[in-house]
Amino acid sequence: MKKGVGIEIGNNFIRAIILSKKRRKFKIIKVLKENWNWKDGDKLPDSFKEILIKEKSPVYLSIPKSITFFRPASFPFRSRKKILLAIPYEIEQTLPLPVEQFNFDFYELKREKDKTKIMVVAVSRENLKKLLTPFEKIGVKVSSLETNSISLFNLLYPFTEKEGKNLLLLSLTQEEAVLDIVQNRILTESRAISFSNRDELIKEILLTQKAFFGKEALEKILLVGNPDLKNELKEELNLPVICPAPNPEPSLAFGLALKRFIHFPLNINLIPRKKKRKILLPKKVIAPLGIILFLLAIISPLFSLKKKEKEYRLLKRQINEISKSLFPSLKGTITLKELKRKLELKGQGSEKIALLSEKEKSPLETLKRFSTIIPEDLRIEVKNIVIDRKILTISANLPSLKEIDELKKVLKNSSYFEEIKIGETRLNKEKGRVEFSMLVILKR
Repeated sequence: MKKGVGIEIGNNFIRAIILSKKRRKFKIIKVLKENWNWKDGDKLPDSFKEILIKEKSPVYLSIPKSITFFRPASFPFRSRKKILLAIPYEIEQTLPLPVEQFNFDFYELKREKDKTKIMVVAVSRENLKKLLTPFEKIGVKVSSLETNSISLFNLLYPFTEKEGKNLLLLSLTQEEAVLDIVQNRILTESRAISFSNRDELIKEILLTQKAFFGKEALEKILLVGNPDLKNELKEELNLPVICPAPNPEPSLAFGLALKRFIHFPLNINLIPRKKKRKILLPKKVIAPLGIILFLLAIISPLFSLKKKEKEYRLLKRQINEISKSLFPSLKGTITLKELKRKLELKGQGSEKIALLSEKEKSPLETLKRFSTIIPEDLRIEVKNIVIDRKILTISANLPSLKEIDELKKVLKNSSYFEEIKIGETRLNKEKGRVEFSMLVILKR
């Protein structure tokens, strides 16, 4: 029987729901809620410790919206890896602390031909440490961590598809409300507000409506928590207010526990990513090691050279036999060039002849040509070389863009190569070098 543990952390409380699924039916096994201020200490309430230590199921955690930041951004590429690398430089001016003190994740808002619009979710590492330390101390590993506003959107997503395109999702807890602004069924913004009474709450909702929707665009409000306010909000705001269910089950903790069984539209994880350990080598070792790696990249085809030569001899014999069978009047053999001229139409044995022609220029010969052309004063470091017939793909780095242009010019002037293309180029600040990819097309 599969189980999922959803834990919602508020500014002054913690709530957990343990959910199981058996034969396509969900069952709430346990509901816990305690007063808890995560800022003041590093210990969980005893009731939570006991259950979490005993329970071995995945734990999904959400944290207060008030300690997270939402920032829109756009990039001229789609790669998730590239976007994560570029985010700190794009939004560093909009954060209250240095960008190095934050953890990030993002979700996609809109994708166009030449632009990807995203929403960045950021949280300070200091707050993350305070939130996660109590769980780490009792040996509980948190599978994913997201903000309460993301949990609210995921929980109510099935209802948003039915109820309309432009909605306000409202989650009420003790003196705090999370407001998710959904425009065209996409979460475009989120707010966390504090209120001491009903009038303050209604005032904040009206301000949110005016700022994001105007008077007519907002279709409905979906309310989670405190269903008694449903009628009052409906009268004061003159809008339909819907409670997806009157019982306390559709809380954010319930939605988090469902992550064990359901794939939600927004998957944000703010848990710090573990960096791979870097092996630090003495400076005296780095230069010789680089030379060795470069030489290995060049001479690696030698290991399969004997096998290739054997295949070449075999194919050559087969070509001789084919030429004799096709042109029995000829004495001896004819050159490959002459044979190809005579075989204008594909006929018997032409595939084997074509295979031989592809092996005329071996990978070893190509590497020799490339390495002898590169000037000695160019301090190039080659990471990877791939040879596919007449195409040579190289990943390397040089100290500057000027030297990349010089390399391209040298190769372009060579009689061996038909075309030289420089691909993706980026600056590696740690190494102080320019990393680039190069596509070299060989002449026939």
